[in-house]
Amino acid sequence: MTPVAEPEPSPASPPAVVTCRDCAFWFSFGPDAGSCRRYAPPPSQHVDDTGFWPETLATNACGEGILKAAPGAPETISCGDCVFWHRYNPDQGVLPLRRADLPAEWWRMAGFCIRRAPRAEYQWQWRTVTRAHWRATHISDQCGEAARRNPAPAPAARPEMDDDKS
Repeated sequence: MTPVAEPEPSPASPPAVVTCRDCAFWFSFGPDAGSCRRYAPPPSQHVDDTGFWPETLATNACGEGILKAAPGAPETISCGDCVFWHRYNPDQGVLPLRRADLPAEWWRMAGFCIRRAPRAEYQWQWRTVTRAHWRATHISDQCGEAARRNPAPAPAARPEMDDDKS
């Protein structure tokens, strides 16, 4: 997983607030709108839920953003390149049981984001525990908590030149 370099706040300075426009985790739809891709989608209690990221304005801001221009700023990684993205059947994608609101082509290119573990919870109405279902995301979706499936290979070491051969 690509480590996210979180700046350590000093007692003399308040925490940094980064606008969405300047954030490494913001996915722009245009000059003034986009979505926050900081976190991976959590599991759901419902079958066939899809992951979605909240839409924000470029002028919105939060304390969890990281400047995209900062040295060592993290990047978002697409679901298709992420080790936490799982497809039970790579040839068919996801076969939804109860959803018809997205086109079949979207589901063919979908998989499950398994980045987050389900949280413990009790449903007092039914006096039972809930089941966890991981959310479907599209191969082209992306987030800031991803880990690249195939990290870039390290540069090969150069062999030592032995000029003292006589």
